Amino acid sequence: MTIFDDIKSLVDVPTAARSYGVEVHRGNMALCPFHRERNPSCKLYEDHYYCFGCQAHGDVIKLVQELFGLKPIEAVKQINSDFALGLDLDKPPDMEKVNRRRREIAERKAEKARATHMYDVLLKYFTLLDRYKIRYAPKTPDDEIDGRFVYALQNIGYAEYMLESFNRFDKEQQAEVKLEVDRIEREYKRCIEEWGEC
Repeated sequence: MTIFDDIKSLVDVPTAARSYGVEVHRGNMALCPFHRERNPSCKLYEDHYYCFGCQAHGDVIKLVQELFGLKPIEAVKQINSDFALGLDLDKPPDMEKVNRRRREIAERKAEKARATHMYDVLLKYFTLLDRYKIRYAPKTPDDEIDGRFVYALQNIGYAEYMLESFNRFDKEQQAEVKLEVDRIEREYKRCIEEWGEC
């Protein structure tokens, strides 16, 4: 394993791009730093980038090379310094440090994925209740009241509270509500099975 491999495994492309001032939008689409554009056309993957506008592409080292006009080894040194990786470029890497750093990065990614999943569950549940509330509301006072409408009225306030609160929660608070989000996910699936999406 070379120092280049170490750098590529320790720093992903979206993280590096954001750190160096690239404007990253939803879905890791970015305004390409290599040509002028108004709409994002550069897709940032974990291990590489590709611009659908100018066809610029490469890994994290190539990104830094192109951004700063550096040679590959200079880009490696820049990343090592800017991200405080602590790799000694003059001797073989300390595999214990490299592995510890890899574990930290993997844990951060897993934590982010868990938080994203939890938020998605809350958003889907709230959206479903909102649709039930609108679609199955009685049109006249004489209409029979649909169970989905009643269910939505009973639960939408709490669903909205959880959705809005989740974004303000820190990591510990998000972990504390995991069981409740799991319960909401089961409830969402039960609603879909029993009543459908609308």
